[in-house]
This record gives sequence, structure tokens and C-alpha cells, in this order.
Amino acid sequence: MLDLTRRVVAENGLTALMVTHSMRQALDVGDRTLMLHEGRVVLDVSGPERAGMDVPHLLDLFATHRGGGREIDDDALLMG
Repeated sequence: MLDLTRRVVAENGLTALMVTHSMRQALDVGDRTLMLHEGRVVLDVSGPERAGMDVPHLLDLFATHRGGGREIDDDALLMG
């Protein structure tokens, strides 16, 4: 289904929004990644900053930008 979505978006010059909890999938699909924490956008990466980014780097950025300095304690988030 994801391949079909990619093809339709590319062929028609569309913008699509994908909601996922998989950080790997978030980085593999599309060209912009937004992360939310407690209902607010805390990270918005695209272009050269996002190119070649891996999950550990994305986790580091999220931890830095979400504020509060608390450690990430959600195992599902860490398994991205």
C-alpha cells in the first residue's frame, strides 16, 4: 500500500501527510519529518539537515528539542 501511495503522490504532484510512530518509516518516506510532544510540534526537519539522518540522530534531536531535559522513557519510542 505504501508503494501505491508513493506512486500516486509522485505522479500527481500531491502533498500527503503520514502519521506513524515508526521513526525508521518516518525517515524512509517523504522529505520532511515533524515530531510532536504533548500535542506540540517540537521538531521539524527537512532538506540537508534531514538527508541521511538515522534513528539515533532523530532521537537525539527530539530529546534536545522537546524541552524539560527529561530522559526518553518510552520503550516503543526507543525501538523506532
